[in-house]
Amino acid sequence: MRKRFASLFLILAVTVTMCLGMPGISFAGDQLNPVDMKIIVDAKDPVTVKAYNASYTYNTYVSMRDMAKALSGTAKGFAMTFDEESGTMVIETGEAYTPVGGENEPGDGQVGNVSFQMAKMTIDGKSVKYYGYKAGADNDFYIKIVDFSLALDIDADYSAKNTLKINTAKGFVVDIDQLDQDGYFSFLHGTVLGNGDTGKILYSSKKDSKAAIASTTKLMTYLLVMEAIDAGKISMDDIVVLSKAVEEESYSEDYVIHMHEGQKATMTDLLEAMLVPSSNEAALALAEHVAGSEAAFVKMMNARAKKMGLTTAVFYNPHGLPNYTASAVTSKRQNSMSAMDLFTLASYVVKKYPKITDITSKKSIDLKSLDFQTSNTNPLLYNMEGVIGLKTGTTNRAGCCLVSAIPLKVGNKTQMIIAVELGAETSAERGEKSAVLLKYAQNYYASYNEAKAITVKASTSVKKGSVTVKWKTTGNADGYEVYRSLKKATGYGKKKTTTKTSYVNASVKKGQRYYYKVKAYKLVNGNKIYSSWSNVVTAVAK
Repeated sequence: MRKRFASLFLILAVTVTMCLGMPGISFAGDQLNPVDMKIIVDAKDPVTVKAYNASYTYNTYVSMRDMAKALSGTAKGFAMTFDEESGTMVIETGEAYTPVGGENEPGDGQVGNVSFQMAKMTIDGKSVKYYGYKAGADNDFYIKIVDFSLALDIDADYSAKNTLKINTAKGFVVDIDQLDQDGYFSFLHGTVLGNGDTGKILYSSKKDSKAAIASTTKLMTYLLVMEAIDAGKISMDDIVVLSKAVEEESYSEDYVIHMHEGQKATMTDLLEAMLVPSSNEAALALAEHVAGSEAAFVKMMNARAKKMGLTTAVFYNPHGLPNYTASAVTSKRQNSMSAMDLFTLASYVVKKYPKITDITSKKSIDLKSLDFQTSNTNPLLYNMEGVIGLKTGTTNRAGCCLVSAIPLKVGNKTQMIIAVELGAETSAERGEKSAVLLKYAQNYYASYNEAKAITVKASTSVKKGSVTVKWKTTGNADGYEVYRSLKKATGYGKKKTTTKTSYVNASVKKGQRYYYKVKAYKLVNGNKIYSSWSNVVTAVAK
């Protein structure tokens, strides 16, 4: 039987169209403003890099070839070649760039022949997925500055209009407080970044605002399917016979896989179809198999949400597409909940059924019972090392949504970090903002681990009228806090915050015994992450 193959390009075209509308796939010439940027690398003399401002100033895409030449000979240098046979731009970090001519020269002020697309690009042999502008006969690619910084781990920021400052000694660090102040996340419908294992929230914006959630709905559908398996109601070995309703869903404008009444599908294929290419027809088939009907399954969804304490959750179907009431003046309804409730749901699902990430981390699937192959369209699987899912979602009302997951080392444990983003305008924005959130989590826990690894060894000495506390440390701390008590085990109060490694306590009473302990801290966006306590030291004042 001939196999139907859904290419990544076609699925991306649908995704971009839904998030951007057809005009968003390529910008007209009068919507691009060519500019010559000045790039200051490691405080040296500025060089010219050609760029486009897409409709708005600071919405800037820079020439990859110009950036490669500008960074030549630095710690962040990279080679860029073009593979004619595969049509792939090949980036190799740490390698010397070979110019093709015209790099770092002023542009002619003309837009030229450009198209907005997802680049076919590899970095150090790994495929990456970034949107930008393909331009010119020299196979250049104009990439957004934040994507360039994320892709190559480069510290870059504006020092003036059309002037970019780069420090190759530093990697890309997210200043979440500055982004929050700038409104980077505030125009989304809701954002939450947190530790799914501990519940600690690292960042949030509009976390309790109820919003349409589109296909991220399918996390609840997956949960109920797995719980039905645990309860013995269904089995992973079941063969599901598809209904007329599933066939009709599969021939709607939002179909992913054409299915037919009476067709047989495996549970594994339906779950993968639901989670990877976000097949709505697969979600419906699973719902009917669990509950007998879509309506019965939706009742289960809402009851389960209530039991979990997801107070903002309302479900109308198992997949997240709009739902219309049976009325001449119809109401268009959509599944909805807050970003915080969706974080709670995602955290619970991953913790209870961690094998979900065996599916959501797949870059491609081959569904034999459905005669369908496809690739995963979640760009973070390609663009960020370690990302393992979880679920995209898109409707006109919901915008572009993404629930992301990445396991990170936290102390001596590996914990699941989850980011929820609701309401991005485009696929490109969705991927960028979720990448920034996860990068901040990486920055935060890197500093957390450094702080926890610091050891502090304290000692005391006594002079008339004072006690001096000194300490030695391992690792680099941003500061220290000194605590004092009259008892060894309890009653400690903070006496001093300092960047020094000693403290003179002059407010002492002759003959009184004092106890001291010290802890170090590191700062992440103004928040202190503490080391363990030092040893307790004591002294009697003279």
